[in-house]
Amino acid sequence: MQLPICALFAWFTIALFCLIPKRLAVFDLVFMYMVTLIMTTIVFTLFDLNLHTVIIPRTVTTSFAVIMCRLVTIPLLIMMAVNALLSVVHKKARFAAAIVIWLAVVVFDWMLNLLHVIVYQKSLMWHVVSTLCVYFAFITATYWLTRIYMRMDRSNLWQT
Repeated sequence: MQLPICALFAWFTIALFCLIPKRLAVFDLVFMYMVTLIMTTIVFTLFDLNLHTVIIPRTVTTSFAVIMCRLVTIPLLIMMAVNALLSVVHKKARFAAAIVIWLAVVVFDWMLNLLHVIVYQKSLMWHVVSTLCVYFAFITATYWLTRIYMRMDRSNLWQT
């Protein structure tokens, strides 16, 4: 049951990402996806393998569900939050959209815990605080790296 639910969320995230207006070019979106994917892979590997705070069951369907969530759903949700922060609409609307997406990623992570796709070994309070902080850090780091990248692209630092 875990794999169909994670696939449904992945397809819903892909469809939502395709429908929202994007401020960045395709190459910039690929860069942001790669940065997000590298950051999330490193942090989730640290939590799973090194710190043993998150346990991922090693069954086939659960592994596919985790791969789908880690490679598709979570990076695209983080990219939607960064895109909302980079948009040209009013400042309050940008932050409201980013906060809603941030909370959606956190709720999605808690749902993965309820479905036993990932299992947190620490207390509920540690789980709440860690997911809020980790996803906030992901969105913030991706936002600043994308801003730096866009500034370098505009000032033609890439051309020699």
